[in-house]
Amino acid sequence: MNTLNIKENEPMKSHLSFRAGGNARYFVEVNNADEILQAKAFASENKLPYFMLGNGTNVLVSDSGFNGLIIKFGKALAETSFEESVDFLHVKVGAAAVLGVIARKAAGLGFGGIHLLAGVPGTIGGAVYMNAGAYGEEIANCIESVEALTVEGKVVTHAKEECEFGYRTSAFQTGNKFAGELILGCTLKLPKGESAEVLKSEIDAAMQKRKASQPLDKPNAGSAFKRPATGFPGALIEQAGLKGYRIGDAQVSEKHANFIVNLGNATATDIEALFEYVQKEVFAKTGTMLEREVIILK
Repeated sequence: MNTLNIKENEPMKSHLSFRAGGNARYFVEVNNADEILQAKAFASENKLPYFMLGNGTNVLVSDSGFNGLIIKFGKALAETSFEESVDFLHVKVGAAAVLGVIARKAAGLGFGGIHLLAGVPGTIGGAVYMNAGAYGEEIANCIESVEALTVEGKVVTHAKEECEFGYRTSAFQTGNKFAGELILGCTLKLPKGESAEVLKSEIDAAMQKRKASQPLDKPNAGSAFKRPATGFPGALIEQAGLKGYRIGDAQVSEKHANFIVNLGNATATDIEALFEYVQKEVFAKTGTMLEREVIILK
């Protein structure tokens, strides 16, 4: 029996970190694998595309809206348990849990491995999907296994070695062997750190560095472009003379050129146009075609 509370024409601005964009034709919050299957069945029966949403930190919905179903993970899919041993902390964590919260809790118990990811926005599910990393740490380094829901509706567990983690990639992404599977959570194995105090000071230092170098005071979706084979996106964008460039209220950040920010009233059209302009200009002036990190739903 379908027990879902499916909403129509849901404004997505409040769900997305860009604070811009249009509505989803349908929107639903799910709290377990059975509800996910019900939501997918609804999409299938109505011949609609669907998209799984975590914290909305790397997604933009076009101004004309998304003619499909947005499935958002609810709080029940954020459940977390900690099992401590002498040298390691085993963390079983749901996909909807916020990465930074888990990183800080573990550090408070004296375990590192992901503590420098405390400032990375987004959920565990998104972090696993893209192998989130910062300051020399990647979540894949501490993953033991990943729990997922297959296309056929079966809950399976994949060992880390099966997940083909690389720079901002995993086996769960489009075109890879687990494409179509939905990440339900993972088990992390975090190493003992020097002390909770030392780990906290390292987190504080990383957060200060992040605050000094990133436009955290303005709506954005994190890094705008992936790191190419050579060079860094921010440096390439600066080289193309685009730092501070704006279209409407969408701007290449003056603090860090690999961030596109909403100055207040940017539309999704402004933001998408700026992404495309930056790609075109950087390619013309440096020969490098930047690949967008942000997903745009239409």
